[in-house]
Amino acid sequence: MAGAIGGTLLCVSGVEASPILAVGALNDLNFNVSQNLVDNDGNGVASPGDYLYGIVNVTRISSNGVALWDAKNVPGPAIDSFSGYYIGTVATITPLPSPWAAIFTMAPASFDPNGVLSAADLAAHTMVKLFTDTMTPFETNGSVADDIAKATDGTLWGALGLDDGDWNGVVMQNGQVFAGGGLNFVSNFTGLNFATHQAPGCTTCPNVDLYFNTVATDNGLNQAWRYSGNNNGALRTVPEPSVAWLVVAGFLALGVTRFWNRGSNFINRC
Repeated sequence: MAGAIGGTLLCVSGVEASPILAVGALNDLNFNVSQNLVDNDGNGVASPGDYLYGIVNVTRISSNGVALWDAKNVPGPAIDSFSGYYIGTVATITPLPSPWAAIFTMAPASFDPNGVLSAADLAAHTMVKLFTDTMTPFETNGSVADDIAKATDGTLWGALGLDDGDWNGVVMQNGQVFAGGGLNFVSNFTGLNFATHQAPGCTTCPNVDLYFNTVATDNGLNQAWRYSGNNNGALRTVPEPSVAWLVVAGFLALGVTRFWNRGSNFINRC
């Protein structure tokens, strides 16, 4: 499979789940989200200062069209979950004529009503935390608190924030929300290095570690999760040193060692 995608496969080791990424290649992530809007000012509509929070479930990772990893969220011994939590605050919102409703931009939140992000996380402008888990499957069929707990009870894989990135979108009159943007690692526990890259077809977008596009549908006021949708994103990993370079480096190191040994013997003889 590695030959087919032109990169090296890497399974991030550990006790928890191990999402497989192609090293030295673009990795496409398919994921779904469930999210809610916190109406801080109580005016009944999205306004600057309102919070948008949700849970994310990565379902597949692929590279060059070849599937590398699929989530297993069926209860049992083979759970392999890659999920997380995010929160941001509405920075700006501008009304638009029909069929649109408004365009909006997001900013880091200063408070997390669900307590997933610590004060230190918020101070670092963290917006997303991702976890790997082999014990608890991702679910959206319980209460909001229970669903968040199951999405965040694994081992921290990484945290991403909005600094030097962007997050914006458009709300339609029918309740659909189209959004996209780019985030950068605040903390990285993946064992990998990532190269910044630009969203395809967007010459004005910043170079970021992760770019994403989301489409969410309004489920109605009586649902535990007001909005849900299927989405995609991408991460580009930095190539590992080639085998040829490692061999050359090994010979160079051996040569330096022998040189110093000979020099030491010469000094001793003198």
